[in-house]
Amino acid sequence: MERFKNNSNKFLNSYYFPILVFLVALISHTFSIELFGCITLIVSACIGLLVCNDLKFLISPLIMFTFMFSEKSVSSGTFYSTGYIVAMIVLIVFFLGLLVAHFVIYKDSVDIGSFVKSKLFLGLLCLCIAFFLNGLFNFDQYVIGNIIFALAMLVCYGLIFFLLSSNLTPNKELKNYLFFILFLTSLLVILQFYISFIHQFRFENGALVKESILVGWGIWNNIGGELAFLLPIHFYFASTVKKYGWIFYLSGVFSYLTIALSLSRSSLLVSTAIIIACAIISCFAGENKKINRIFTGAIAIIGIIGIIALWDKLSSVLGDYLSRGMDDNGRFEIYKKGLLNFCDNPIFGGGFFSADAQDHQFVAFMPDRYHNTIIQMMGTCGIVGLLAYLYHRFETVKLMLRKRSLYTLFCALCLIAFLGTSLLDNHFFNIHPSFVYISILVVIEKCEKDYEKPLNAQ
Repeated sequence: MERFKNNSNKFLNSYYFPILVFLVALISHTFSIELFGCITLIVSACIGLLVCNDLKFLISPLIMFTFMFSEKSVSSGTFYSTGYIVAMIVLIVFFLGLLVAHFVIYKDSVDIGSFVKSKLFLGLLCLCIAFFLNGLFNFDQYVIGNIIFALAMLVCYGLIFFLLSSNLTPNKELKNYLFFILFLTSLLVILQFYISFIHQFRFENGALVKESILVGWGIWNNIGGELAFLLPIHFYFASTVKKYGWIFYLSGVFSYLTIALSLSRSSLLVSTAIIIACAIISCFAGENKKINRIFTGAIAIIGIIGIIALWDKLSSVLGDYLSRGMDDNGRFEIYKKGLLNFCDNPIFGGGFFSADAQDHQFVAFMPDRYHNTIIQMMGTCGIVGLLAYLYHRFETVKLMLRKRSLYTLFCALCLIAFLGTSLLDNHFFNIHPSFVYISILVVIEKCEKDYEKPLNAQ
């Protein structure tokens, strides 16, 4: 038994486990065998709770779990079948029981003080309280869904922060370990996109039909937003991996091209600014400045020539961009509704389910949302929610500025991409991006004191 524990601990905390999670998620999504994936990952996580003294092993399944769910299974209603629901409830309850047991068994490795003393604690506490106060006093429109969605947000931004902050051991490897997981996540989304591209996406008159870009766990905006969020990870490795950094540079460019193919205008807009910033940084900081300068210049030239030479084909495939142009796609009308909701309920907002934005939700407990984080907080949580969000944002900016390192800089670019796309979409109020967001913040804070190098020392 002791040998099993030691070997399991070693494997779950190695770089091989995130690769296994990546493969399980990819296979489950490709062949629509999500139950296999769920059981595999949850059982692995349960073993980890018994043999590992911290939650480092939990980061990869936490982040990649959502990406197992395919369009075939989602559209068929598989996840609403009684058998699936019962199986998932049993597995989740069992997992939560072991999570409590883990904190009891390894109480010497749990540091509740680091959670309470965190520089982000007060801001996240205010944010979670504001979530729960959504729609208070708007009794005519208040529904139980307001509480359910607030609980979901508490799990995303409160519980995950508590778990990782109080039971994640900082060390020199943790930073790159997280980025390795995020790189695999980006690669996972890219592969799912092109696999779906082959057998599912449709063309009409040579143009890719945006509405056909569905991968189960999300639509075109979710795909583009996720890849934009993770785009800087490629360029961090391009700037720090000495021998094969150029591979990550090319994967970053390929990720950007995938964002363009996703037909998500907000993601393309934000990721264009992000990739320019990443390219500039990689040319002047890190280990591979010379080769990155060559790649940057060559790709820029090839890109310009390619666009000119292949404009007819590109304009046909990407016709959605050209036809919509700078059209707001109904965003301004949605923003207007959010602001009117705020005016009617200025203190605590109208509540999450008071939003009327004509969203098409995959999950029943997800309300319509206003496609803008600021307006969402104002319309549904009022001035209390807006102030809580701004205070949390102040704390995150302050944390980023404490240590100016190459790692922190690329983390900041990830968060800028996430928050930037969230000003035009719903990403901040989706489930899965929050796990990446919180993981980055926790790792930055835990590793900033002893394991960061100044930017000029990179």
